Amino acid sequence: MPTVPLLAFGITHLTDARYFAAWEARYLCFPIGTDGISPDYFHAIREWVEGPVCVPQLGGAAGENLLMELKVDTVMVDYGYPAPSFSGLDTTVITRLPVAGYQSVLDLREQLNELTGPVVLDFTAGGITWSDLVEGHPFSIGLLHELIDDREVYVRIDLTPDEAAAAAEVVPGLAFMGSSEEKVGYKSFDDIDDLLYAL
Repeated sequence: MPTVPLLAFGITHLTDARYFAAWEARYLCFPIGTDGISPDYFHAIREWVEGPVCVPQLGGAAGENLLMELKVDTVMVDYGYPAPSFSGLDTTVITRLPVAGYQSVLDLREQLNELTGPVVLDFTAGGITWSDLVEGHPFSIGLLHELIDDREVYVRIDLTPDEAAAAAEVVPGLAFMGSSEEKVGYKSFDDIDDLLYAL
């Protein structure tokens, strides 16, 4: 199994859910609503996979009522989501924080200081790769390691199998994004397999 904890998000079908569960991902996150799956399908998938915590990804105006319907105590939201909708609820909030090429470590530190739960640092949102960080853009790997410190952070970044071992030395966790099936019940995971085997 991988040497770092895994989180998978953007999952919209059982094939991805079973794949990442087999790799012992800590969290499986499912977008709920018009761009994702229905609450009923979310409940069904939770019955079909064992191990990971199944987490709804919320967007728009979804909040307390949906949480009660889903019967969950962990949610995933994008940075800037109206957190007051969770007030009074005993809820762990995983926040996806996009990282842009123009951001400094100070910018990210300020944003991280606003958050209390697990964080997905999404470098792919800004087109930043592992080799960019090796070259010091937008900041160095050493500064990233210092920034993360002892937080529960999952880094979403493009890296090759050859870079995976180096990444595992620095980041506390890795995040992967689900994608659509090629046909119902079938999807190739060749691109991710090599990376996960390298870990």
